[in-house]
Amino acid sequence: MINGMESTPSMMKHSSGYVLQHDNLLPNLTVWETLMFVSHFTLNDNEESKEERVQAVIDRLGLSHVTETRVGNADVRGLSGGERRRVSIGVQLVNAPSILLLDEPTTGLDSFAAHNLVLLLKRLAGYGVTVVITIHQPRSDMFRLFDGITILSTGEVVYCGPARSMVDHFVNMGYPCPTYVNPLDFYVDLGTVDYRSEYSQHQTTDSVDVLKKKFLDSAIHAKTLEEIEFWKKSPKENVLFYRARSGKHEIMRRMIQRLQLNLSRDSSALTMRMSQLFLFGFFMFLFFFRIGSNQNSMQDRVGFLYEVSCGPIFIGMFNAIALFPAMRDMYYRESKDGFYNSWMFLLTYIAHIVPFAMLASVIFATFTYWAIGLNPQIVRFVFFYFNSLLLHLTGELLGIGMLGLIGDPTLANSVCALLISTSALLSSGLVRSVESLPDVLHAASYLMIHKYASELYVVNEYNGLELDCPDPSEGEVCVFPGGDAYLRQYHPNAIENFDRNCAVMWAYTVLTFALVVGIFQIRNKTLH
Repeated sequence: MINGMESTPSMMKHSSGYVLQHDNLLPNLTVWETLMFVSHFTLNDNEESKEERVQAVIDRLGLSHVTETRVGNADVRGLSGGERRRVSIGVQLVNAPSILLLDEPTTGLDSFAAHNLVLLLKRLAGYGVTVVITIHQPRSDMFRLFDGITILSTGEVVYCGPARSMVDHFVNMGYPCPTYVNPLDFYVDLGTVDYRSEYSQHQTTDSVDVLKKKFLDSAIHAKTLEEIEFWKKSPKENVLFYRARSGKHEIMRRMIQRLQLNLSRDSSALTMRMSQLFLFGFFMFLFFFRIGSNQNSMQDRVGFLYEVSCGPIFIGMFNAIALFPAMRDMYYRESKDGFYNSWMFLLTYIAHIVPFAMLASVIFATFTYWAIGLNPQIVRFVFFYFNSLLLHLTGELLGIGMLGLIGDPTLANSVCALLISTSALLSSGLVRSVESLPDVLHAASYLMIHKYASELYVVNEYNGLELDCPDPSEGEVCVFPGGDAYLRQYHPNAIENFDRNCAVMWAYTVLTFALVVGIFQIRNKTLH
């Protein structure tokens, strides 16, 4: 029950805040920026009111001296562990919850920081916030800070009541706390089942069952039941404060702004996004140099187009695997808080990366296309650029989707690499003719993006291409008088399917995005 009313998921969402065990914050934002963006997501007030609210939270948490300091993480210098944990609490306090739930808030903190954090939570309780924390290794000096304590064992209550009454309760049952021993540690151990052996499990289970039964027969438990009956019979009054949330468009605008601000301060991520495709193209240039128009250039073009069909999609996937996990973890927290849903998050993330993908792709395409000496028509260059861009975006979406299915980035990277390599080998037609594949694999190739991307690449380059033939008197055979001869032999319907392939490439990108949204929606339900 909340305020004498039966609790519902909606009531809990509006009246409570939940601080996770680990801090999921963007490292390159300052404390002020972190909390201000949360206020933009949760408060439908004017800018001045939001700033006042954020400043009040900062003052209450004792973060005034680090307001303009970056949050930081293991790689980015910023706040201390205790200060970061306070920022995580501040994220929840911005929305002024009546109930604050914290999962192991002292994890990873030294003794001094842990004590100060619990002292802070005690002060928050004095402001009228109901603070509920789980903690497995509480220091003895924390004991006097708790108002009420609940000890659980195998899902059942061993003790639940005032902290000041806990020791007396167990003493009356014949379990006095030894001198100089932390009462919390002692009685938590007393209520723990020891699974190290069958004998110890049997012995401790019987002991814990006795503790549970004696608590149910205790005066403390009887008094708790009386209080519950009193509140059940009291007049019901909904005094919960439902705050209006910001609109979807405002939230998405602020999400993009936050992502751009975080990325603009991350020099390694920016360099990664902007340089990888160019460096890939530069290595291709060193390897292929200037492709000529002789018969040998046919093989050079095939090799180059195969690499180009693989490079952008792999690099897009690498970007996602390296940069998206921090965004994913932040999304899991903020979606639980009800800030936004999966499609809003993913749409803003894609909108945020598209300009970088477009710029990186145009640098790659411009340098590679003209330096290597492909078909000089401007229209052909534009098709080459858009094909590379769509592969790049699809690769990033594939990486994002795999990170939604698989928590470990290393494993997600391996699975994505295997899928992309399989697609390129089976369906591109640049390693082995698709027409010569077994029927099952030939049919499967129509599901893979490289079938359509490679056909666009080869038509774009080979259609109308004229090649030099050797002198017949020298005994050499002119295998391919032009690019169309190659197309007729290895990609017989590619020219006729050019418009279809263009449409499929765009549709593939859109459908991959829709699939990723579905993955995160399902994943979100399992997490909740």
